[in-house]
Amino acid sequence: MLHVLILCHGNICRSPLAEVLLEAAVAADPELAGRVSVSSAGTSDEHEGEGMHANSAALLTQRGMRTEHRARRLTPALAARQDLILVADRFNLRDGRAVAAATEQKPSVRLLRDFDPEAAGEDLDDPWSYPMEAYERAAAEITAAIPGIIAELRLRIYAH
Repeated sequence: MLHVLILCHGNICRSPLAEVLLEAAVAADPELAGRVSVSSAGTSDEHEGEGMHANSAALLTQRGMRTEHRARRLTPALAARQDLILVADRFNLRDGRAVAAATEQKPSVRLLRDFDPEAAGEDLDDPWSYPMEAYERAAAEITAAIPGIIAELRLRIYAH
């Protein structure tokens, strides 16, 4: 099983949204279904135990997707169980790499938008405290990166 974790700051807006969208794409791919696990976490514990932000949940509800979620913080133990950590922005990249470096496994830590050829190197902006349009933009940016992420996951599955 290949383990992928999506990482943002609070684990209530971007990362749970990306988790569910990527999870659906993986489940729909016959080469990856049942072979890839997708989860999420945050670099902060300020929202630990909280559910998904209402706007992220509303977007997923509109698509008929699950919205249950409990925010958690990335720990070295959690990082050690991952093969790939996809981060929302450069601040999360720095923090995620620091946590991953403290593990024996040292999972790969990459910007999520690096998998969108049109947006490589760009941050997935945090929609928290912004109107619904910011959440819709985040979902569109995540969706644009998914084909590249799926291609990467296929390469990793066949490399093992």
